[in-house]
Amino acid sequence: MNALKTIACAGIALAAALPGSASAQEFAWRIQSNVQAGEPGYVALERFAEIVDEMSAGALTFEVFPVDAIYPVADGLDAIGSGVIEAGMLTGAIYTGQIGPIGTLETGVPGSMRTAIERYNFFYHTDFLDLVREAFEPFNVYYLGPQLSSGWDLVSTVPIHGPEDFEGLRIRAYGVEADWFTAMGASTLFFGGGEIYTNLATGVVDAARWASPAGNFNNSFQEVAGYYIQPSSIGAPNNCFTVNMDAWNTLPPHLQAIMEQAAIISSMEYVGLANMQDASALAQMQAQGMQVITIEPAVWAEMEAQARQFWRAYAEDDDLARRGVEMYDAFLAQMGRN
Repeated sequence: MNALKTIACAGIALAAALPGSASAQEFAWRIQSNVQAGEPGYVALERFAEIVDEMSAGALTFEVFPVDAIYPVADGLDAIGSGVIEAGMLTGAIYTGQIGPIGTLETGVPGSMRTAIERYNFFYHTDFLDLVREAFEPFNVYYLGPQLSSGWDLVSTVPIHGPEDFEGLRIRAYGVEADWFTAMGASTLFFGGGEIYTNLATGVVDAARWASPAGNFNNSFQEVAGYYIQPSSIGAPNNCFTVNMDAWNTLPPHLQAIMEQAAIISSMEYVGLANMQDASALAQMQAQGMQVITIEPAVWAEMEAQARQFWRAYAEDDDLARRGVEMYDAFLAQMGRN
């Protein structure tokens, strides 16, 4: 990967230096993360910015901002579309009130893909990437690509071994997860990631789904939640790189191509590092007294089957959701597990 990237950088830099090159114009953009500085997803976004800078020979640069620095998470789609900022990392499922259930399908749903490689194949080797670009376009937002991730897990103040243990719990969740947890007897509410620690500590919620082990450890959730629940409630999730459409259209094609490739490269690096970071983080949380609970496979299979009912029902909402569900089902059939 590094050798290939070096060759690509050299070729692009040479093209940029040619007389009359469109990259003679330099672009200095801002991009806001959806997480705090220092979290794995933020570091991965910084890496994206580095790769774009390197591959464009400085023709396109990004200043990276942490969550809420320029706009609140809930206003992200509008902020990108209206040009408050040139680009941002968003989570599609947060904006279902605007783009519909395709937002949840964009972010990932329980009972579907299990690994980041499967998720990559789903986006880049089916028509799903084109579908979500179609969904974001009416908001003047160009969907650059997914920021792939390792699984997002539940941390809890009480043990959870199966569906019966969700009864009466208050859980921080959104999208199809919220419907899923509610069907098992929980109540759900949504608030920003920066509030999870305090709300777990004060009993506002009994459990919360946030990130992979590295992200959860980075937020010190082991201090306020004694149980780590596996498998991941969403095994192959993603956030997404988004760009103001007007800004995107000002870029010459080769800089657009660089951004698209940087999204893939930085995601793959992120996932690769996560394999090591997550294992270390989980071990450290256990050393501090957190108990890992793994739901038995047969029980988990039943829970996943229930979750599929909720996102398959999205097909009745609108054409985008219907097409998304059909793509999910076709991909799972190809994987032999629908």
